[in-house]
Amino acid sequence: MKHDRTDFDAGALRRMYAHASSLPTLRDKYAGVPDDGGELSLGDMPVLTKDELAGALDDLVAAARARSIGAYLYGSGGTTSKPKLSVVPTGMFVSAVRREWNPLAPDDMLVNFYSTGQLWSSHNFFNMLAHESGSVVLPLGSVEGDELGEWLEVMERLGVTALNATPSQIAQLLEYCDNTGRKPPAIDKLLWTGEKYGDRAAALTRSMLPGVKTYGVYGSTETWVIGGNGPDCALDVFHVLPYQHVELIDGVVLVTNTDPDCLNPILRYQVGDRGEFVACPCGRAEPGLRVLGRADTQVKFVSVLVAPAELGEIARRITGVQDVQLAFRNHARPDEALQVRLLVQPGADPAAVAGLVRHELLTEVYRLRAVVDRAPRALEVTVVDRLAVNSRTGKTPLYLSEDQ
Repeated sequence: MKHDRTDFDAGALRRMYAHASSLPTLRDKYAGVPDDGGELSLGDMPVLTKDELAGALDDLVAAARARSIGAYLYGSGGTTSKPKLSVVPTGMFVSAVRREWNPLAPDDMLVNFYSTGQLWSSHNFFNMLAHESGSVVLPLGSVEGDELGEWLEVMERLGVTALNATPSQIAQLLEYCDNTGRKPPAIDKLLWTGEKYGDRAAALTRSMLPGVKTYGVYGSTETWVIGGNGPDCALDVFHVLPYQHVELIDGVVLVTNTDPDCLNPILRYQVGDRGEFVACPCGRAEPGLRVLGRADTQVKFVSVLVAPAELGEIARRITGVQDVQLAFRNHARPDEALQVRLLVQPGADPAAVAGLVRHELLTEVYRLRAVVDRAPRALEVTVVDRLAVNSRTGKTPLYLSEDQ
């Protein structure tokens, strides 16, 4: 199904082009755009990559300081100890989002489960959403283990009506209730983002929260919210917001953010996902965007992106490491974990090598450290006798997925 907006604002394109081409680090990139002073064409604009946007950070901060709308700096998927940062207006486009995706009412009581630290943007977004909706919000942050029981009592006492979290956090909460015999919160609405709504989370939601209404948003810190869905939509289909323009080039999602307050030059930005336009079960006339997964070499792990090639490179440069393989286990489940399997060289001390690899990974990989700070068991480094081999190709893959 083809979906192509014909009402693209030529003035908005001129404004975005002027912003992008004025940044010193991107000036050469846009030098070849044909511009005779007349109307520009979106198709004449080059595709903007994640690395190019990250490289323009200093210019973007300087440009933001010259404007009066205020800005946040958030982590935007970087995997090193110097995370990639993204510039987001403090208004976070919430007013524009709510005109199309407005799940909360003034009498709602929202529990915000998103992490409060590590430069994550989702926590502040849902607080702002509640504020603009006139709702009460409990900005709880990520809660795990036995603390969940205490907070469930608080939620019951406060009369919570809505909860926002990643699907992994939703599954973790519901599994805790299932395992302990506690009643889940008596909520009417689940708000979610950050990753695919996995089968386990969906099954637990259906069985333990029958009738709950789900509201998801899709986007990235760089683009902000691209689209949203509601109770009558498919969980993997999102309706693109009016201030966003989505193109699919060979199935790869390109996003252009037309909001005047957008500080990042989101002009044909390659967000890193694959997608397709499909009819949505909700019955809306325009097709929705179905997100099919990552289009780049990054892997989503406990709601953050990691680059397997980078992890392997770090491990291999440790003295005593012969080879490495990454096993991403129980994807999108509460017990999701990464097992780093090492072959060590003869004569090396296996325990010492494993300890060094773990230390280096957590020192150099910013997002991985953020995960392990919250869930220490999410990362295991172990020495093995052999690595898994693909029986069909005879190759040893760098990373693989496993379910236990």
